[in-house]
Amino acid sequence: MSKLFDGNARNIVRISFFMFFLIGLVTFHAPNSVRLEFANLGSFETINHPFGCDRLGRDNFAMFAYGSLGTIIVCIPARIFTLIFASIFAFLGNIQMARYSLVTDLFSSIFLALPSLLVALVTIAILPDSQFTIIISIVLADWAMSYETMRGKLSEIRKSGFSSASKALGGSSLHVFVFHTIPALASTLEFLFLTGIPSVIMTIALFSYLGINTNLWDLGPGLGEQISFSKDYFNKTPVSVLLPIICVIALVYSFGRDEK
Repeated sequence: MSKLFDGNARNIVRISFFMFFLIGLVTFHAPNSVRLEFANLGSFETINHPFGCDRLGRDNFAMFAYGSLGTIIVCIPARIFTLIFASIFAFLGNIQMARYSLVTDLFSSIFLALPSLLVALVTIAILPDSQFTIIISIVLADWAMSYETMRGKLSEIRKSGFSSASKALGGSSLHVFVFHTIPALASTLEFLFLTGIPSVIMTIALFSYLGINTNLWDLGPGLGEQISFSKDYFNKTPVSVLLPIICVIALVYSFGRDEK
């Protein structure tokens, strides 16, 4: 009963969030312009700005919608690239050659020992200032954990009965890989993708809060930047702080994995 309720609650949050998200995208343009005549406008004072505006006159509803869009545009490709990167290392580590296993395990151990946020921030500091650097930093911060999971799964598949039976019946390594390894690994990849998205969302929000530009396109301020920009004026524009916080929580909850 609790699992059923949790699943229904998650679906209600998802539907509600994406409904407001789409309404904001359709109704407003990207909040890139300053309109001081609407500065610190309260909620429900005008129809055109139902959730008010921040101290620069940017619509809070528009920043909610486009901040969410900017986060989604970054987090999904970042997670996909992370799994691709981890898969390459996992397959190399699965090859029966000691030098590959030694190198991949060494790199994995180093990255696991370092705080992921530190790896991401150092990557951003070293690489050229560009939006793609954000994706690279997330990949380098998260790949090791996914690698270890996939490495263990590949080892389990290699030692499984169906792989041994396929080889005993004359199946080539390519046959075993295509018809046994990939299907068996698919569920693990799905699990890693879905469980990794919430942490990427939080990382992007933290980057934005620290003043790092996380938008791949000119979509206005990120969710973390909105919180950082308006937190000192909470008494005047509380919605400008509360709305992006609620948005981050709703994104994390909506992209969370359902219990089966």
